Amino acid sequence: MNKRRLSVLLCLFALLCALALPASGSSSTPIYLLAANDKFCDLPGGALPIAVNGVIYVPYSIFDRNLTGVDLGVYYGITLERNTILTLYSLSGMLTFNVTMGWCEDNQGNSMNFHALTRSGANIPYVPAAAVCAFFGLQYSFLPTTDRGTAIRITNPSSPHMDDGTFLTSARGAMTTRYNQILQSLAPQPSASPTAPVSTPPPPVASRPPEDSNRDVHVYLSIDASQAQSDLTGLFPTGVYALFLFTPDSLPAQAALVRRAVAAGHSVGFILDDAPDTDTALEHLEEGNRLLSHIARVKTRIVSVDGGASGPLREALSSEGWAVWSPGFRRSANPSTIQSVLGSRPSTVRMDLSSTSLSSVSRVVSTLRDNGYDLRQPLETDL
Repeated sequence: MNKRRLSVLLCLFALLCALALPASGSSSTPIYLLAANDKFCDLPGGALPIAVNGVIYVPYSIFDRNLTGVDLGVYYGITLERNTILTLYSLSGMLTFNVTMGWCEDNQGNSMNFHALTRSGANIPYVPAAAVCAFFGLQYSFLPTTDRGTAIRITNPSSPHMDDGTFLTSARGAMTTRYNQILQSLAPQPSASPTAPVSTPPPPVASRPPEDSNRDVHVYLSIDASQAQSDLTGLFPTGVYALFLFTPDSLPAQAALVRRAVAAGHSVGFILDDAPDTDTALEHLEEGNRLLSHIARVKTRIVSVDGGASGPLREALSSEGWAVWSPGFRRSANPSTIQSVLGSRPSTVRMDLSSTSLSSVSRVVSTLRDNGYDLRQPLETDL
């Protein structure tokens, strides 16, 4: 009897051990893959969705169409100085995340009941997928499978795309490949066998920059966006920040462009061209900041003054604490005119590109950057 009971216990023990072993090719850690419309996304650093307390968070870069190749209709701006501020925006609204402080507001100043977070060891903001999609009218899908992880899919209802079932079937190969690659990266790597030390040659001595390097020429750019009929932020490549100027009365009609400019990290300022006196000018500027605060929750102290009485008005506004933008270059720009202005190597150049055709602005900016000029953002503290 005792032998029989012992045999039963041994069988049960063997069965429990078998159940405890992971199945071949599976992972005990949930693996989430990210897709936008009908395409799986490979983001920098291998960033993938994560689950925190049952909530799926996705890297903010899912909204970077240059990285994903998919335009979801939602765009972003991010500032990493002091507090990390992430802004997501579309034509219908805007969310501002203070990642460091852990709060989120919409463009009306309403506090949201969700926030962004960062992964341990990385300063990449992640946002709650379902909440953000609901705010901007996107479709969020949680698509688990038995053999290749879970797809987190975000789709834009206004663009053509497959239904979830068709997408999973058509993308089976791509999803399986990514899943297996992640499994392989999670598997413990064998320790390397000790090898004899290899002598490393000393690094080459860095060559000194040429004496006539253009890095000591500081170039600030501005553009009048009051009458813009397209998205001017696309004229400036990543890392180049300009001053977008608006007349105060143009702000309501240009609200979408204002939000795009702010979210992309550009500076915003006002143009005054019809103020007869200082008091009237200050009233226009106060109204402009009221509108600007309502549209994008920011204010500015930068102003550009045109007109015959611009000299005295500039001085009066400066005494009132306004930073007056006075570009030294206003005519249409092209590579030859740039050379004529910068050939004398001034220490600072303020260029207004408003008279330059839109098709030439990108070429001018690229020429400046390729020639090594120090393209700086016009800020109130630098004017």
